[in-house]
Amino acid sequence: MNDPIALGKHEVDMSVYAKVAAHETLRQGGIVRMNTGFSEKLGMSRVPGVATRLEDDGSLQIDISVVVQYGADLRALGPAIQEAVLSGIRRMSDQPVGQINVYIADIEFPEGEQKFLPKGTREAAS
Repeated sequence: MNDPIALGKHEVDMSVYAKVAAHETLRQGGIVRMNTGFSEKLGMSRVPGVATRLEDDGSLQIDISVVVQYGADLRALGPAIQEAVLSGIRRMSDQPVGQINVYIADIEFPEGEQKFLPKGTREAAS
């Protein structure tokens, strides 16, 4: 009577890991928003700013692209995001994580503050 019963298998969709990564990333100070368009261009995720994939060795690789506030400590922000995302994944799954790559795609300046304009460009007159 104590024979194990085969109930079937379970799988976790890659978008679940991407949602956890986005949630943990947005909780970090200095993050304005996820960089939309990044993962969509890669065609790898339904979660803006996050691309997830399984490597050949079975480990999860996560690419995260963010927009940060002007003045944020970029040296501290990347490792903080990596640690938070790793902790979030580990809380919900035993999926091995290979790499968590963080891309800072843009900086958002406070409203009304002069923004850097590349040489040869002009700001539109208002």
